[in-house]
Amino acid sequence: MPKDACSVKNILKWRPKTNVFIFVFSITAGNLALFQRPLLNYGTSVSALPEPEGWLQIFSLQMVQYFLLAAILFLVATFSITALKMLGSLFAVSNAAALYFMLNYNMELDRTMIANILSTDRNEATGLWHFSILLYLFVLGILPTLFIWWVEVRRSTWLLRLLGSLVSFVVLVAWLYMSSSTWLWYDQHASRMGSKILPWSYVVNTARHFNKIALNNRDQTLLPDAVFDDVTPMRKAVVLLVIGEATRAESFSHYGYARDTNEFTETTSMTALPIGFSCSTNTISSTACILTHEGSEASSHTKFEPLPSYLTRFGIETIYRTNNSGPPPVKVTTYERADEIAQRCTKAPCPRPELDEALNWKLADTLTASTSDRIFVTLHQSGSHGPSYYSKYPEAFAHFKPECKTVQVSKCSKEELSNAYDNSIRYTDFLLTDLIAQLKSVDADTVLIYVSDHGQSLGESGFYLHGAPNAVAPKQQREIPFLVWMSDGFKARKGITDADIIPAVTFPHDIPFHSVMGAFGMKSDIYKPEFNIFRVKK
Repeated sequence: MPKDACSVKNILKWRPKTNVFIFVFSITAGNLALFQRPLLNYGTSVSALPEPEGWLQIFSLQMVQYFLLAAILFLVATFSITALKMLGSLFAVSNAAALYFMLNYNMELDRTMIANILSTDRNEATGLWHFSILLYLFVLGILPTLFIWWVEVRRSTWLLRLLGSLVSFVVLVAWLYMSSSTWLWYDQHASRMGSKILPWSYVVNTARHFNKIALNNRDQTLLPDAVFDDVTPMRKAVVLLVIGEATRAESFSHYGYARDTNEFTETTSMTALPIGFSCSTNTISSTACILTHEGSEASSHTKFEPLPSYLTRFGIETIYRTNNSGPPPVKVTTYERADEIAQRCTKAPCPRPELDEALNWKLADTLTASTSDRIFVTLHQSGSHGPSYYSKYPEAFAHFKPECKTVQVSKCSKEELSNAYDNSIRYTDFLLTDLIAQLKSVDADTVLIYVSDHGQSLGESGFYLHGAPNAVAPKQQREIPFLVWMSDGFKARKGITDADIIPAVTFPHDIPFHSVMGAFGMKSDIYKPEFNIFRVKK
């Protein structure tokens, strides 16, 4: 065998050897070196630098991360070095992926963002990926993983490893005590810093998310019995609630936006209610607000039965069509996903299942065929969910050009990003006009309510997408559109005009539950007339 071949073989056989203490502290030091850019960027921005107290704050942040991770790794090593290597590898790959999203989308991995990630369906998840993530995964995930498994850790007793964990924990506690002057700083910025510390941001918040799911799976608390003004209405009544996704009021021409993004509904008698704040910046929490009687006071794991279930229990036919993820548990007459609706189409033109047009498909036929006196329909759109705004509308609706056609929205120009987003708003406006036309064709008193779950950031102040904590979320993520259309028959039956439904102040997510009750003439102990926009004002 040639000498060169032997040399290569010997190199491949050679493995660096070290003890468990150096190995653990190397992993911990690598974690600090590779994965704390978002945390440092934020920490330095809110610290007292360049004062000595500021340096202490930043140094303390390093000490806490270092010895907390070391204590956990030593504890795992107590049971098995293999388990230690597996955990170190998992953290490396997971941190690499998390860092990609944090840097490219300014994401904060708090509990609500973890809920968004875990509840995102395949179409939404695909829209987030870009080939550049492979570089992050290879350099920051795969290479460190290969190094972890290449290094040979010398044998040591489990008692020595446990001692390493205990010592690390004692040092951590001692340091926190000695640096007590930084506690107030930690407390003041805990939620923001906690969402940026890798790996604990996603580890802790994933645990919090599943704890919340356990709370959600509790038996729902039934709401008080309801009564109707008319036991049998003289005419069929239909209420259609459209829950929009990530549409912000700032981009609606109904609210003064310079671009005509609402050119279709402007030809209808659609009424734009005053701009108000969403109760949250994530879909799960906001949908809970919209569909429960608690409104903006609802928690994302509310135990009260949602509006569709409540109406179903009192004999109203309920139809829930969704092209989104994360709806609360609902008991309805008919539940359909967009792809299921599209599959029922046997004669062209058929709706594209990935677009919200599938939710509109032959809705009028369904309403006309129904023998129910009262029908409640919920359409949960995919709307303007980012970052792949260009995929939310057909090519024929690429009205504003050039478009941002990548999920790496920070790489697009402001014009390109706005064009793609505005096209998605314009397409939603077209679909609302189609729904109005369908409702007009039904022999019934009809009303359409459109409200978005939350808004969206397009790079303002460095924010993209949504999901920022309410305390720091920019207005683009909180200010949402609220639109209402009523048929002439509905207005005549209620004795109201378009002007009558406009409140002085709008709390968008407080209104739907009680207004739908009012539209159907329902009353109960939880009914709040002040949030019923369809009542006759005295």
